Amino acid sequence: MRLYQSNAWRSIQQPKESLIQPQSFYPDYPETIANMKRKTVQFLFFALLIPFSCSGQKDSTKKNEFGVGVNFQTRLHYFGRTDSMQSSGLIPNIGFQLKNGLYVQGNFIFTQNKETSTAYAGATLEGGYRFKPSEHFSGNIFYMQVLYSDNSTLPQSALKGQTGINAAYTTPIITINAGGDLKFTKGQTDIGATLGADHLFILHKPDSRTAFAIDPSLYLYAGTQRFTRSYMEQKELLGIPVSQKAHTETYDRFHILACEASVPLVMVAGKFFATLIPAYVLPQNLSDGEHGKNLFYLTVGAGLKL
Repeated sequence: MRLYQSNAWRSIQQPKESLIQPQSFYPDYPETIANMKRKTVQFLFFALLIPFSCSGQKDSTKKNEFGVGVNFQTRLHYFGRTDSMQSSGLIPNIGFQLKNGLYVQGNFIFTQNKETSTAYAGATLEGGYRFKPSEHFSGNIFYMQVLYSDNSTLPQSALKGQTGINAAYTTPIITINAGGDLKFTKGQTDIGATLGADHLFILHKPDSRTAFAIDPSLYLYAGTQRFTRSYMEQKELLGIPVSQKAHTETYDRFHILACEASVPLVMVAGKFFATLIPAYVLPQNLSDGEHGKNLFYLTVGAGLKL
C-alpha cells in the first residue's frame, strides 16, 4: 500500500449542507498510478455527501452519469444550530449529470429523535452547471429548491431556496475553497459566504480496484443575520412606575456563523463507495431563540455510481 498526496476541492456549507454531486470514476484495470490518483480525486467529490448543502466539484464528467446513495448523520444542524429534540437524519439521494456539465440532484430527508422514530421532514432539488476545470481552477453554479414539510422543527426549515457559486484554486500544498450564495426565506434574502482549505491523501495499491482517501478540511461560514427584538421600557416618577413604552429594534448584520473541522474518509471499490466523516462544528454569534453549541457528529454514507 502506497500513500499519495493530492489536493481536492470540497465545499460544505453546510452546516454542511452538501448535496449529491455525481463525478466520474470508472477505473480501467490495469491502469497507471497517475490515472488512479486523478480518478480517485474526481470520485471523492461524489462520495463526500453531507446533508443540507451545496458543494462545488473537481471535474465535469466526460459522459452522462447516474448516482444513488444514502447517508446517515448523527446530529442534524444548520451552522451549528440545532432543534431542541437533537434530531439525527437519514438522507437518501439521487443525481444525474450530463457530459456537458449540467446536473440535477435530489435529497429526501427523514429525521429521528426522542419524540419520533422516523419521520419525513422534506426534500431538496438542485440543478446547476459545473465549469470545465483547468489545471488549478474548478467550480460550479447552482440553484436549490427546498421543500420542507409544514411541521418540520429543523432550524433550516424556514429556507425556501438558495442560489450561489463555488470555486476552488489548487496549489501544490492545499486547495483553497470559496463560495458565495443567496438564501431565500419568506420575505427575506440573506447573503452567505464560505472559505475553506483541504488537502487530500490517497492510499492505493497498484493493480487494485480499491482505493482509500483522507481529506482533512477546515471551513469558515459567514452570512447576514436579520431579526427584530422587542422589549418594554418602564418609566418611573419618584421611583413609582407611571407608564410603559414598547420598543422594537431591527438588526441587520454580516457575521461569522460557524467554524468547522472535518476529516472525511472514503473507500472506493469499482462503482461502489463508502464514507465516514467525523466533524466538529463551532457555532458563532447565536441570535436570541437559537439553540447551538460546539458539536461533534458523524456522517456515514454509501452509494453506487452507474
